[in-house]
Amino acid sequence: MKTKLAILLLLTAAALTGCGSDNNGNNTDKSNNASSQPVNGQAAAPSKAPKKLSAAENVALDYVNIFLNGSDEEAKKTFIQDHVYPDAQPLFQLAQAIETPDDHKLKDPQVIESADYSKEDNMKVEAVLIQGEEGNNPQSELIVFITDKKVLMASNSSDEESFGQARSAFKTPVPETSQAANKPSEKDMLREIKSFVIDDLWNDAFVEISWYIHSGTSSTGESIDINFTVQQLGKTMEKKKEYDTYMSGLGTEYDSVKSVWAKLSGESDRLYALIQQHPPKANDSSSDYDASILNQYTDAFEKEVDALTE
Repeated sequence: MKTKLAILLLLTAAALTGCGSDNNGNNTDKSNNASSQPVNGQAAAPSKAPKKLSAAENVALDYVNIFLNGSDEEAKKTFIQDHVYPDAQPLFQLAQAIETPDDHKLKDPQVIESADYSKEDNMKVEAVLIQGEEGNNPQSELIVFITDKKVLMASNSSDEESFGQARSAFKTPVPETSQAANKPSEKDMLREIKSFVIDDLWNDAFVEISWYIHSGTSSTGESIDINFTVQQLGKTMEKKKEYDTYMSGLGTEYDSVKSVWAKLSGESDRLYALIQQHPPKANDSSSDYDASILNQYTDAFEKEVDALTE
């Protein structure tokens, strides 16, 4: 757990100049405090007192204000030295020169709740839930993990599985606005599908099977468990069905990439059916297996997605 949750966030986030306080969020000018000013001759109702933060919550808020949102590299460096768990510092140091794009900064951060998360290797971990405005999401959420008053890692909803598991430790319901805003954009989904095609469908499956049939080895010349490869391909083809549904639901502005996907999907179905009918054999010169057309469609799909998303 020590690094997996952190790295996705750290490599896309950087620091904000600032320091922690005993109050939630940013301090305001006391001279502008409306609670002390009369309104129409009557004293305004006193504002709600800010939440008193624990030491761990202050450190978590500092992580957002100093490290996630800002651009002062010296402030980030000091934060890492003083407030990041030693084993996690190398990861944070990799990210300290990266500035978070404005639409991904967590603005007006507020500590919502803290919870005991887990103990591993006799390490007590406290999870701190923070909400703020990110892009078009007024209640984006971030979980910062603290041990011994130092930041161990942080996670947001981009890592759905890990974040979801940690989010269940809190009593506060997930905001509806956060759930809606966290839905991947069409461009993000196309990038995801492109990675699936290149890595899972092509490189890990059809390429390996082709090499095995024609040379008796994997694509790197090593031994390969071809039965396991075919089993994994079956799971990949099940996942492809989900993407088939998604692609068919895209609007007319995506007609070009949808057309290429239809060819790619159909050709992969044909090859998979051939594999099921005639299980791959090493050095089989009589095999009708030929992935050249699928390779052509894979290249075309990659170019279509890149043109739409870059």
